[in-house]
Amino acid sequence: MEGVVKTAKTVLPATAIGALILYFSYHALAGDQGLAAWTVLQNEEAQLTRQIDALKAEKAVLEASLVRLRDKSMDLDYVEEIARTKLSFVRADELLVAVR
Repeated sequence: MEGVVKTAKTVLPATAIGALILYFSYHALAGDQGLAAWTVLQNEEAQLTRQIDALKAEKAVLEASLVRLRDKSMDLDYVEEIARTKLSFVRADELLVAVR
């Protein structure tokens, strides 16, 4: 009986420590805040950063277009280009040919 008690005293703590190590290792890798979740968040951050960069570039293009349309620095060629492309305006001496 004494051998069983000594074995239990040595095996139980080692088993408990091993179980704790396995538990924390699993959650460090696959838990909600583990390595796998961290990798997903890193990928999402990279995607959002690319999206922000694209939106900043689009904003710069729109701001440049807006500057060209202001009264102080109005570019008449640009205004004519917009009238032709967006509004389909033509001059009186021009003929519009529709291509299908």
